[in-house]
Amino acid sequence: MHHPANTTEHEEIHVIAKRQRIGVILLLFFTLAYASFIGLCTFAYEWITQTKIAGIPLTVAYGVGLILLSLVVAMLYGLLSRTRS
Repeated sequence: MHHPANTTEHEEIHVIAKRQRIGVILLLFFTLAYASFIGLCTFAYEWITQTKIAGIPLTVAYGVGLILLSLVVAMLYGLLSRTRS
């Protein structure tokens, strides 16, 4: 039976794989949110430019929302990918 040279090397590979999974899942989530924005701008241009939320055009609100979402996703990645010391 093959064993890693040391347990630290094995743990590092495990941590890298975990971080990759977390990153891919969060990337897919954000990509879906961004793609829906692009889709609305492309196929429902009149509706998205004329709709307002609290007096703010939906395009602006959605764009600011995407920026805030990117910050939340980055913080979430940082929290979820931490390793225990």
